[in-house]
Amino acid sequence: MNIFKNECLNDIVIIDGMARSGKFYLGKLISGIKDMEYFISSANIDTILALNIAGTLNDADATSLLVNSMNEEIYHLAIGRDLNMRHDDGSSILNSFEKGLYIDRQNKGLDGYDGLKKITDNRLSVFMLHQSLQLLGIVKGAAPKSKIINIRRHPIDLAYSWIKRGWGHRYGKDPLSFQPVYMHNGNPVPYFAVEWADEYIDSDEYDRVIKSIVYLTEKESHVINSQQSDICCIFYENLVKQADKEMGKIYDFLGRYPHESMDKIINRETRDIAFQEQRSMKIDYISSGADDKFSFDRLLDLGIVYDKNLNNEDV
Repeated sequence: MNIFKNECLNDIVIIDGMARSGKFYLGKLISGIKDMEYFISSANIDTILALNIAGTLNDADATSLLVNSMNEEIYHLAIGRDLNMRHDDGSSILNSFEKGLYIDRQNKGLDGYDGLKKITDNRLSVFMLHQSLQLLGIVKGAAPKSKIINIRRHPIDLAYSWIKRGWGHRYGKDPLSFQPVYMHNGNPVPYFAVEWADEYIDSDEYDRVIKSIVYLTEKESHVINSQQSDICCIFYENLVKQADKEMGKIYDFLGRYPHESMDKIINRETRDIAFQEQRSMKIDYISSGADDKFSFDRLLDLGIVYDKNLNNEDV
């Protein structure tokens, strides 16, 4: 017996990408488009998808739980419930040019369909998912009209950032690591590494990160290459260096226009990063702790492919 599946309350936009790829940066820009809700980052939704990736939640139930959780989040935002108002969080509604709108929803106390009508009238709900592009079928099963925007970042930059954040040793040991972790032969394994658990366990910290980035990048690339018309791909470097151009691709993809506040949002979020100058340092740093030469070389190869794709985007 499977869980009953509802219909999605609203048309939605999905922001997806690997951890540390710049999703919150992109999310703040996308939420500056006319008639777009501020993006929702839900640990509950991420957990549903992670359990399905690991094979402990079947597709039918994952789809049903996903749409139920999305509907709950859509409704909560519509009535101003559980708003994140912490100044330092990327997902805080205080980053929205419409922050007054959300505070007003909270204060007016509307509920039921009176509250829901606030965002189902020509507004799109926006959800941020984490490294779940391989579950495109599950997401589309929950929200068939959903638009997928995927942000990609250089594999070397991702591996460096993961290592610095401790993602080669934190799973199962750090209570602030909230992603599902499985036990295999008495050892913790993150949900995305269940298929290659023995190899993950036998690797040291740096190699675990390298193999994870390689595995997830290849999964992501396979979906993008086979579903190009359904996914809008954004490169982090281009978004930072030429935000207006990259956002133009998103406007066309969504059939929407920027709010008059978009220039202010771009100026506020603009950052100066010397990508090429930093990358040699990052390669040296990663290689200093990598024992598995094959995996490290594979990471470098994926970086070469990434650069080619990025250069083609720049043309």
